[in-house]
Amino acid sequence: MTSAHHVPVLADAVARLAAVRPGERWVDCTLGFAGHALLLLEAGARLWGVDQDPEARAHAAELLSAHADRFTLLPGNFRDLEALLRDADVPPVDGLLADVGVSSWQLDQAHRGFSFSHAGPVDMRMDPTRGETALDLLRRLEVPTLAGLLRTYGEEPFAGPIARALKTWAEGAGPHDTGAMAAVVQGALPRKAAATRTRHPATRTFQALRIAVNDELGALEALLDAIPRVLAPGGRALIITFHSLEDRLVKRTFAGWTKPAAAPRRGLPPPPDAAPAFALLTRKGETADDAEIARNPRARSARLRGVRKLTDAERRAA
Repeated sequence: MTSAHHVPVLADAVARLAAVRPGERWVDCTLGFAGHALLLLEAGARLWGVDQDPEARAHAAELLSAHADRFTLLPGNFRDLEALLRDADVPPVDGLLADVGVSSWQLDQAHRGFSFSHAGPVDMRMDPTRGETALDLLRRLEVPTLAGLLRTYGEEPFAGPIARALKTWAEGAGPHDTGAMAAVVQGALPRKAAATRTRHPATRTFQALRIAVNDELGALEALLDAIPRVLAPGGRALIITFHSLEDRLVKRTFAGWTKPAAAPRRGLPPPPDAAPAFALLTRKGETADDAEIARNPRARSARLRGVRKLTDAERRAA
């Protein structure tokens, strides 16, 4: 493994919005292959890195060994961020970064089961030591529930026929690998619909199953819930998403934090501490330019949003 397997997306925007000052405490909630972590450390941060993937942790520890005096590895899921930081005696941090996409390296590993491009087990777990696999999920869910999952998490318009085809395949004789599953999905689509898609016909289905297997939206909600408590006044929170479901959740949450608290009922005054607790660092979100997309096609769907936690003096002046 080398760092060439993973190119951090939106690195320039991350560096600009993070505005790291030497000695600041930062946590990288999705350490992965440490591209963003290295950027923060080289800017002078004291960094804690969280990741649930043991392969990613091993690579990151090796890559960041030169910064061992300022870097601590925290095995775990970012949904448990508050507990992880508390157990490590980490005080409120000055910055927080989360890149909630799957890395290119993970997609390229056939044995992880994330990709239809490389036949492998129908797994898709970020932490391969815990939870049910995607094949387990397909066998457990009834067709209507599976169709709803594909419709919600994959925004798949042909969720019904795909769910029926996948259920039959999962309970049949096989072969049960990601290549065969992709072919089942493609075969369930109307021929014209499959031919007109700009991406592989199984892309939406694989995304939906991966999100469900890892409860990615639930984990992101838990992370967002923890941010106001783990971030110090003046601290920045930066989150990179790769599909609309995650981006809408981040956008809506950040917008709520940056508005004054409403009165509990019409006709009553607002609460004493009604001033917004955060200020937006991005209005529409930062996206990759053509040059970055040419270097790293994965950046095409990335969007970075950020907020800064206001100090007490800023809130009083608001």
